[in-house]
Amino acid sequence: MIDMHCHILPGIDDGAQNLEESVALLREEKRQGIQKIVFTPHFNPERQILDHFLTARENSWHHLQATDEFRQLELETKLGAEVYFSMRLTEMDLSKLAFENTNYILIEFPVNNRPYGMTRTLQSIIEKGYTPILAHVERYDFFTENPVKLYDLVSMGCVAQVNAAAVVSGVSVKGVSALQYINWELAHLICSDAHSMVRRAPNTQAAYELVEKKLGHQYTKWLIKNSYDIFQNNYFDEPVSHQPKKFLGKWR
Repeated sequence: MIDMHCHILPGIDDGAQNLEESVALLREEKRQGIQKIVFTPHFNPERQILDHFLTARENSWHHLQATDEFRQLELETKLGAEVYFSMRLTEMDLSKLAFENTNYILIEFPVNNRPYGMTRTLQSIIEKGYTPILAHVERYDFFTENPVKLYDLVSMGCVAQVNAAAVVSGVSVKGVSALQYINWELAHLICSDAHSMVRRAPNTQAAYELVEKKLGHQYTKWLIKNSYDIFQNNYFDEPVSHQPKKFLGKWR
C-alpha cells in the first residue's frame, strides 16, 4: 500500500514534532503494510513564502533521512505538500509543490465555505499539466450538501482522496460518507493524513479491510492501483461511473 497524504516529517507543521514521533509513525505505517510514502506537510500560499517552506521541508527531510531507524524501515519516499487553496496557485511554479517527479498536487479547501474561484483555479492547474488531488473530500460541506459538485470536478480531471479515519468511522455527514464516495468512484485514494500516534494515528490497513468487507475486493484492488499509478506518475484516466442523485431526501 501507498500513503500519499501524511504529516510525518518532523517539526515542520502540526504533525510529528520530533524525530522520535516521526519514526514511531513510520514504524506503524510499515507494520500496516505501507511500502511507499509521500510526505505532505502543510503549505499555505497566503501565509508562507514558498522558498522558506521548501528550505524547511528539505531540512526536516534530511534530519529524518540521516537516522538509522529510518533507513532500517526501507521505505520508498517522495516529497510533496498539502497546499491550501489559493487563486495565487495559478501564478506559482507548481513543480516545487507537486509530488516529487510527478504532475500530481495535493490541494486542501476550507471546510465550511466553497472558495471563490475554485473551479477556475483548478481548471488553470489542469491546463498547466498538473492533476489536482482534492484532500479529504469527505470534510467539505459544499460537497456533502451536493456531491454533484465533486462529480463535476472529477469529470473535469481532478482526483479525490478520503481519509482512512473517515472510512473506518463510517460517520455520515449530511447523508454522505467517505465509503459512499468510494462506492460512487468519486474518491480514488485512501490516505492516512497521519499527524501523531495520538491525534489521527495511521489506520490505513483498517480502512482497506472495511472497503473489502463492504464493497468487495475489486474496490481495494482499484484503490491500490490508483495509488500506484499516481506515485509512478502514470496517466490517470478513471471514468466516473456514478453521478449522485437525490431521492427521498438522500443522495444515492
